[in-house]
Amino acid sequence: MAQHERILVADDELETRRIIVELLIQKGYRVLEAADGRAALKLAQEEKPALALLDIEMPGMGGLEVIARLRELGIGIPVLVLSGRREVEDRVKGLTVGADDYLGKPYAYTELLARVQALLRRHESAAVAAAGLRIGGLTIDLKLMEARGAAGPVKLSRTECAILELLARHRGEPVTRERMLDVVWGYTYLPETRTLDTHIWRLRKKLGDDGKEPRWIKSVTSAGYLLAAEEA
Repeated sequence: MAQHERILVADDELETRRIIVELLIQKGYRVLEAADGRAALKLAQEEKPALALLDIEMPGMGGLEVIARLRELGIGIPVLVLSGRREVEDRVKGLTVGADDYLGKPYAYTELLARVQALLRRHESAAVAAAGLRIGGLTIDLKLMEARGAAGPVKLSRTECAILELLARHRGEPVTRERMLDVVWGYTYLPETRTLDTHIWRLRKKLGDDGKEPRWIKSVTSAGYLLAAEEA
């Protein structure tokens, strides 16, 4: 699991939020912050973090409503609910609206980190397993890092798999260059845009995608790249 995944932390209590943010940053994660539910929903929609930590009681829009809205919008990012309510009914309610896990306050920070890591691992495993990615006549196995077709397997690099996995998560939608550099390489190493273009060129070549008129991995002017939707 890439330790530079972005995590959304939404809590209206500044001190609590800052402690969690600092804890996650120390562990190598990158963090998005929100002080209320509406801001959290907006960040989740626009930034598509790998995980969201949501407090239940926030002004304007509570954590449960944020989760419900995310699921209505088809946004399936894993959500860990943080709440001072420890009753069984509250946990059930949170899980029912679409939360993936529920942690009652007060909690040990070691347990919080363990829950975060477990959810990210589970989500990553599900993404890889569900990738069952097909591009033209090729089947992509991100776990084995290879593309298989009539001509036999073609090995892919870890970076090429990371690019494909990100494009597959948003198949049919453009992914910006900034987002690709951010997710694939992380803030600690930001290569020049040309490096990304080179990786895309090599990936197209391995997949047999025409470099001049690519059918699958397409350039989107002023936006980035997209993986074309699979044909029916």
